[in-house]
Amino acid sequence: MARRRPLEDDVPALSDVVNRLSGGYTTVGELVYAILREAILTGALQPGQKLGQEAIAEAIGVSRIPVRSAIIQLETEGLVVFKPHRGAVVATLTAEKVRETYSVRALLEAQAIKLAIRSMTPERAERLVEMADRLDDPERTSDFLEDRVAFYHELYGADENPVLVGVIDQLRSSVGRDLLGLRVHDHAHSHRGLVDLVVAGDLPGARRWVKSHLDAVCAGLLAELDSAPETYPAAHRSASRSRRRGRIDDS
Repeated sequence: MARRRPLEDDVPALSDVVNRLSGGYTTVGELVYAILREAILTGALQPGQKLGQEAIAEAIGVSRIPVRSAIIQLETEGLVVFKPHRGAVVATLTAEKVRETYSVRALLEAQAIKLAIRSMTPERAERLVEMADRLDDPERTSDFLEDRVAFYHELYGADENPVLVGVIDQLRSSVGRDLLGLRVHDHAHSHRGLVDLVVAGDLPGARRWVKSHLDAVCAGLLAELDSAPETYPAAHRSASRSRRRGRIDDS
């Protein structure tokens, strides 16, 4: 791998992510993809920011080929878009996209909860309790994003239902509370509460928990986007139009 150089001005925040993720990947392509994806999800790369392939390649210490491949892959996940005369840029959220995505997630996760109850075992229940308690601990020191992904993969049975869980993961990444560095917390819903409902076989209750949780996070995300029009102009314009049409509420 080529010697890493300082970043150009258009991607200065990428250096921390590069340093954090520079080891542990089998191929250069996997490394570049992981770095760019992490940078977008944590807000190191901002919405609308141009992804200069040459600058990124120099920052990571690779050629432009794996950078372009990673950008194309991120486009399929909805994290990157290609603009005429600008090239690849970080995707910008709109209120319509947020609401539609969370509506689709609610449908998919209702099915995932049904499958979770059907396949629950004492061993899985024990693992889920431990994982939920760790997520709900306000003083946790572990990585929340990694812990949350691991929790839902265990709950929804990622090994048994890879397509369903994969689609949910993609939707969560493309429009979620963690996208673009936003942190929308839902303190009214504990992960342990969801586990208790699933272990008890309470399908209606578990589905209500998931729907209520997604509604709360969606509303919080819309509020965050609308409160920062200078950072998320497309989302602000979209939310303003929706309010005028009476389509945005507090649910």
